[in-house]
Amino acid sequence: MARHILTIREFGEDASWLIVQQALGMPDAKMQTDFMTERVALLIFAQPSLPERLCVSAAVRQMGGNVIYEGSLDIWRSELYTFQDQLIPIFSTFINCMYTYGLPVTEIDSRRAEALQFPIINAGSPGAHPAHALADIACMLRYSRYLPSVTCACVGCINGTLLSLIEATAWFPFALRVALPPSIDATPVQEAKTRLGSKITLVDTPEEAVAGANYVMAGPRGNLSEEELQHWQLTPALMAKAENHARVMLSASPVRAIHVDKDIMVGKTSLLHKQAENRLRVHKRMLHWVFLDNE
Repeated sequence: MARHILTIREFGEDASWLIVQQALGMPDAKMQTDFMTERVALLIFAQPSLPERLCVSAAVRQMGGNVIYEGSLDIWRSELYTFQDQLIPIFSTFINCMYTYGLPVTEIDSRRAEALQFPIINAGSPGAHPAHALADIACMLRYSRYLPSVTCACVGCINGTLLSLIEATAWFPFALRVALPPSIDATPVQEAKTRLGSKITLVDTPEEAVAGANYVMAGPRGNLSEEELQHWQLTPALMAKAENHARVMLSASPVRAIHVDKDIMVGKTSLLHKQAENRLRVHKRMLHWVFLDNE
């Protein structure tokens, strides 16, 4: 039976900790191996994303594998949904694993997935982004070895990375403080907070979220108006409310995230480069996990 990585919750506590620890233990994120030699990964992207395509492709290629990319400008999506039972089994003739991006993981039938001969890895969806969440936790662990004393503030709209970070608080004992703009429906966060019972706090303003935080996450800008974006941004004045030398991360690409002051983005506290490095590490470790037993 093939292994799949769709959500943090389904991935599980042991596997999540294993991936993070293995990622941190890699001496060089760009290390070349032959693990994926003669293996082919299919990238099914329902919407374009250069950062995700670049990261996944680099992980596969640096491990000796090959990638096939299928973007959003074609009819494959409707064809795949209409003839899923017929087409998915045929894919195993050509590929060894499949990455999806921009596709709701709820649309992947678990019973059908269990019957597949190749693994599916969710490289990002509206409701889950396991690789980003685990990579960002790896960033926190690199600088803060004792997670129970860590507070991470997330400011901005909801995306898969935030929802996966929320799920991860069930196993990684950091506190998560979330500030959403008034126009954003907070129901998914409220429901997760109730379900998990972990240290998740939902606040009304960026100032409340950032106060005393060790890590500050700039979330996506979504469809916020220009007037809203004037308040929902990371500025030196806002960061002054955080813990001294609080680290800054992004949970969306810079062009899709709320505005981050240039001096903060390129400053010593920015973990943008480390996030990219750890995402490469995590994707490589995920490939090992889906193809090996890790017993």
